[in-house]
Amino acid sequence: MLVRQSGFSERELAHFRTLQRRSFEILEDTAAGLREGQTEREVGRALVKRYRAAGAGSFFHLPVVLFGERTALPGKWRLGSFYPKDDGLRPGDAVILDASPLFDGYLVDTSYSFAFGENAAHRKMMSELARFRTSVCDAVNEGHRFSAIADDVAAEVTALGYEPVHRKHPGNVLGHRALKTPTLPFSWRLRGFDGPSLGWFLLMGRAAEAGLIRGAPTWNQRRTSDHAPLDGLWLVEPHAGGDGVGAKWEEILVIEDGRARWLDEAPPHVWQWQQIAAGNAYAPRTLSRE
Repeated sequence: MLVRQSGFSERELAHFRTLQRRSFEILEDTAAGLREGQTEREVGRALVKRYRAAGAGSFFHLPVVLFGERTALPGKWRLGSFYPKDDGLRPGDAVILDASPLFDGYLVDTSYSFAFGENAAHRKMMSELARFRTSVCDAVNEGHRFSAIADDVAAEVTALGYEPVHRKHPGNVLGHRALKTPTLPFSWRLRGFDGPSLGWFLLMGRAAEAGLIRGAPTWNQRRTSDHAPLDGLWLVEPHAGGDGVGAKWEEILVIEDGRARWLDEAPPHVWQWQQIAAGNAYAPRTLSRE
């Protein structure tokens, strides 16, 4: 199965950017329409329908919807813990919406985080996550090893007084590959994951662990990430949690010839950080403009 993970043309990168923006728009617009009492399960189903209507043929993982303390991934968090629950949304809850659609084989992954009403702890946490958009890119450009970057981010999140809960994500990932998979006449799913892309991730991960290839498709603190940054598209997702509040962001980092840049300079979380710095509300823009 031919899966592409690097060497994308400018036209292909522009298409990834368009699809990432489409995904963010769906998340932000959904966030703007949330109502008190809605459940994670209801919102998750609505997101699937909206992505399908927007052209998503499959999902690397089904949309993740987390309300309140679940945004912090508390306790012994497992894969099944990500599946939406029936608890209703309450005023002041932190919210994380995360979706990884595939549009004609282009895999993107986006996260949107905000507070449903006033939540000073989320505002502070969200603003403090802004530093990693600069530090991760700089570290790649300075040639730091992937595992060292992952360790540094976790250490800094800890120093801020939070838990680096992206280490509770599958694969303990700070990030993972964005891909272009072949368009197949069929598809299948494995525990909510797109079968072809998940199969590729598992195969390449095992090959990296066996020393057959250099670098896994996941970016974490493990031995398989103990290498210089690899070219391609990387979905970076620092996630902090603490005292019943969690926040994160996720977007595509482009690495070409060892040099890193963000695919898009204006994702929603950058606007949120600007609003927080100015002392303004950072609610979803479609809501704040009403």
